[in-house]
Amino acid sequence: MKATSLDYLLSTLVISCLLAASVAIVAMCVPFTRIVTGEYHVIVDLALGLMLYGVLSAAAVRAIIRVWPLPAGTYDADSPVFTRWKLLTVTYRLGQGALRPFIPVFLQPVLEKLFGARIGRDVALGGTIDDPYMVSVGDGSVLGNASLVSANFVSGGKLTCGLVKIGSNVTVGANSVIFPDTEVGDGATLIGGSYVMPGTRIPAGEVWRGNPARKWTQTAGARMSN
Repeated sequence: MKATSLDYLLSTLVISCLLAASVAIVAMCVPFTRIVTGEYHVIVDLALGLMLYGVLSAAAVRAIIRVWPLPAGTYDADSPVFTRWKLLTVTYRLGQGALRPFIPVFLQPVLEKLFGARIGRDVALGGTIDDPYMVSVGDGSVLGNASLVSANFVSGGKLTCGLVKIGSNVTVGANSVIFPDTEVGDGATLIGGSYVMPGTRIPAGEVWRGNPARKWTQTAGARMSN
């Protein structure tokens, strides 16, 4: 994926602003942290700076999406949408990286929500969500270990992006991949290692498996096991 001078300029500008704001806030807090933590205030200030950078990054991503939404579709390398996507990706990945040391595993959904994902209650997240601002996950769903829910893919120098909608009480098996412009209905199950290709709609309650993923029935499963 080719990066242009505009990509570097925009990313540097945004990251510099976020770093400057984080450092400024930490500097204002130093007298207080020095009083409370004494000689350990440097460690506390560093942790505070990382958290501030992460939170400010989340605010920046949300602001960009609100003012300059990312439409679904396929875009060439010189498209403004591709440039915007690269800026958003750099911003949210660095921001999430700064926050991860402070987020336990069971709070991973909170981290994704911070960056725009719409995630319901009691969601177990063992995998990765790309472009969280374009992903929704319903109540009680499970995303297995090393699974990937991605609202984008890049192929042939072109970016394709689209919404990913995962319903309630859905089970996404370990090592599965869900691509953009897909929907998984309530109560559906995706067997581990499956790939849900762009444009796929999985009805509620069905079991799918394979690469590309297709509906799997008990009869078919019995034949495969014989």
